[in-house]
Amino acid sequence: MANSPKFKQSLVSTFLLKIKPKISFKDSAFGWDGLTTFIFSNALLFASFGMVFVILFLRTFNLAKNTKTWIASSTLRSKKLLIAGLRLDNNQPTDEFKTRLKRVVLLFNTRPESQIIILGGLTGDNAISEAQAGAVYLIEQGIDVKYIIKEDQSRHTLENLQNARLLLKSQFPQEPSLPEDNDAVIISSRYHLYRIITLAQGLDLKLQPIAAEEQFKLSFFNLLRLIKEAYYLHWYWSGKIWVFITVNKKSKARIT
Repeated sequence: MANSPKFKQSLVSTFLLKIKPKISFKDSAFGWDGLTTFIFSNALLFASFGMVFVILFLRTFNLAKNTKTWIASSTLRSKKLLIAGLRLDNNQPTDEFKTRLKRVVLLFNTRPESQIIILGGLTGDNAISEAQAGAVYLIEQGIDVKYIIKEDQSRHTLENLQNARLLLKSQFPQEPSLPEDNDAVIISSRYHLYRIITLAQGLDLKLQPIAAEEQFKLSFFNLLRLIKEAYYLHWYWSGKIWVFITVNKKSKARIT
């Protein structure tokens, strides 16, 4: 009985059901529209001999090197501190994520009663969201939970900002007396700042970047990070061109 064809077929079916992805490729963070723009982006990269990529790399490096670690009160009256999440390590913030969180603590201490918004959902094999882990860390540093808001549904930077936009509009209506005020501060690692600001501008968000680290160190590892950020930015801008050419509503929805 155990060696019968029907029994073997049943075992195979059971195995396939267990390993079947919970989310289809179509509904994933990448998806078919993402794949299309990915291919288009690489085609443009080769067609332009990498010139646009080089420009994006230099801008990413420039902001990484020159961004301040403090808030100029004359340019920002808002008291909303956004912090970009980062994939956890066994449900705990990594050292890099802790560096971002520590910067938030320092800013909070100079701007009492600021509202902290931690961005980042459930990623990898972790059991808790990046926002939840960040909130626990901040509370351990003495920040009252009433000053912390968790955005714990996003899976990547663009979703971080899209959900942050919804939070800012719903919980912090723009004050008529401050029409030129920035929406918020955004704290992240230096190599990540230019991409965040670029994506935010595409969403009509006015964010003031604040660097988590005191200085940018041009190590081999950070150089690779800058290259990766510039590549993602090239993909983003290619996606915008693709939307303009094809009038693809699904692709447009992913980046706006």
